[in-house]
Amino acid sequence: MAAPMDLNLPLCERTALLQKLKMAQQLGYEVVAINNQVNELLVPKKKKKSDEKVKPPKDVKPSEEEIRTVLGPSKKPFKVLTRISTVHSDVTQAHFLNTEEAQCYDIIAVQPLCEKTFAQACKDLNVDIITIDVTEKFVMKIKRPTLSLAIERGIQFELQYSPAIRDATYRQYFISNAQKLIFWCKGKNVILTSGCEKAIEMRGPYDVANLGLLLNLNENQAKDAVMKNCRTVVCHSEGRKVYSKGTVKVEKASDLPREDSWIVDKCDVTVKHNVDDIVNGKSENTNNLHTTDSSSSDDDDDASSDVNEPAVKKIKLVGT
Repeated sequence: MAAPMDLNLPLCERTALLQKLKMAQQLGYEVVAINNQVNELLVPKKKKKSDEKVKPPKDVKPSEEEIRTVLGPSKKPFKVLTRISTVHSDVTQAHFLNTEEAQCYDIIAVQPLCEKTFAQACKDLNVDIITIDVTEKFVMKIKRPTLSLAIERGIQFELQYSPAIRDATYRQYFISNAQKLIFWCKGKNVILTSGCEKAIEMRGPYDVANLGLLLNLNENQAKDAVMKNCRTVVCHSEGRKVYSKGTVKVEKASDLPREDSWIVDKCDVTVKHNVDDIVNGKSENTNNLHTTDSSSSDDDDDASSDVNEPAVKKIKLVGT
């Protein structure tokens, strides 16, 4: 079973933030994300550059010493991630998500304000979460094919429950908007987060799962909204970074050191070696090589092959 997660603890004053982390641990969460909300004002205007700068993750996340001091000893692991969220009202603002300032965060979320930006987020934007505003009436007309594109890409839809605790009007909008979204996406790829302004607004993971039942999620979907789908967000964010910066190293199996010889054995790799090199001891792992001639059964093929062509040997490497 996946660990309970709350992927939206808004950034605030350091003392209040540490209180949120302590409350999250006491409620049973094992992974939380500190959310740095970026407004539209950070988007540069025409022929002008924005003077505001985004805080780096190291300034958002408390140090390990601060976290250990506040939380104290614990048997369960507790991981703190960083998250950046932006509000998009125009499709031209998407370039900010591709900047180094945004990509250095663990999780990237976007809150679209119109149908065009919502469709853009589902189809093209390199984000992990699409946030649905629960403080206003949902007026966008969303099509299921658009939602299906986001679901296929592994993007999750976020619903924040803390506004429903603070205000009765927000509670009405929260239930209405959540039920519409869940109806359109059939309960798939939905996560429930707190978005709390104060630590007292947080609720335990099983209380949040029970809230999901009120929003027309079934029992499994309600649990996934707090556990499994949140883990998918973390995996998606890691995959996003690997996809953009990952490299692959290609190495000859015959050049592997002796201590790594088990890799070839496990993969059942067929290696090409020159017979003379093996006889003369030029191969590194000669003492631990057991060779079988794969071409001895086909005499006709041997006669037609070139004499100078290296023979194909299946090498079984025995690890030391």
